[in-house]
Amino acid sequence: MNDAFIAQLLTIDKDDDMKRIHDDMDGVPKGDGLVLADAADDEENETGGDGSPQVRSMAIPRWLSTPEVRKYLVGTGGEGLKALEDEYECVVVITGHNSNCKDPNLPGYHLPHLLVTMTGTDVRNLGRLRRKIENRLIEYVIDNSPKRVVVGDNGEKVVGPPPSLGRLLYSLGISAADASPRTKDKQPDRTVLVRSPKTSSLYDRKPNDDGTMPEYETRKVWMNVCELPQDPTTLEYHGRFLASKSLRSYYRTTYNCKVDVYGVWEGEDGQPGDIEGLMCAPYVLITSTDEKSSVDKCLMHVEHRIREHEDKYGMSRAGGRRVLRGEKRHKPQSMES
Repeated sequence: MNDAFIAQLLTIDKDDDMKRIHDDMDGVPKGDGLVLADAADDEENETGGDGSPQVRSMAIPRWLSTPEVRKYLVGTGGEGLKALEDEYECVVVITGHNSNCKDPNLPGYHLPHLLVTMTGTDVRNLGRLRRKIENRLIEYVIDNSPKRVVVGDNGEKVVGPPPSLGRLLYSLGISAADASPRTKDKQPDRTVLVRSPKTSSLYDRKPNDDGTMPEYETRKVWMNVCELPQDPTTLEYHGRFLASKSLRSYYRTTYNCKVDVYGVWEGEDGQPGDIEGLMCAPYVLITSTDEKSSVDKCLMHVEHRIREHEDKYGMSRAGGRRVLRGEKRHKPQSMES
């Protein structure tokens, strides 16, 4: 990109409309959280635009906002970031916790997680860039998680996905939807449509002739996550009560949903469990290829079972109880000095 083009992009925050978008970014995401949501599809399918600068943001979940992840994205001496800017004709700025950003006036500077802000004149390129960064984050989780052997739906032992992957997909998807100007519902814990990589494509990708890695083989699924209760004495997370064989069958037949519990299983026969290498807090992952309402109904069932377990054993969750349909969301009262 030439210097004049970069200068144009870097000065757009002086425009009132674009400044409004920048201000909106400071609240992304609302909560600590998916990726590969339809927001990226919308951007790729749009026309290139009228040449005016466009801004898109991408929030990286707090548990993944580490110096190592930043280095993984930026590359040695910033070469990786510069290559992305040249390829997609845009300017990329990373701010927030562990970003090494020195300018407090940039959007997201004070956030407790990393925020990637992408500015360019072609929204299709911005959508492609988002997917590129999403894939890099998926690769980071895969590369830094031990391979786990699990029992598949057919009863055979297979290599399972990294235990943190579902949480990453959900967090990035929420971020993608929140960053899209078209999104009206911005509830922090809503069900989102996600392009989820098939497990079979996570470990067997081969480089293209030009050395680049191909896209993951994906499918679209509705997804939501739920926190697990923790024993206040032992600090152990409870979740196995949600994953019995009969309950798994019930989730499938009643709601057409798949429910996976991560962060409560120890390894067997010398194989690592999902506790080892888990980067985020233990959680429940609910997915369905059916429709959004299927996940919402299954989530309500899971939430009520967790509440019963909490009441029975005197446990709680760090994020508190989920707000379900018909319940009011209470905003925390501000403390007066």
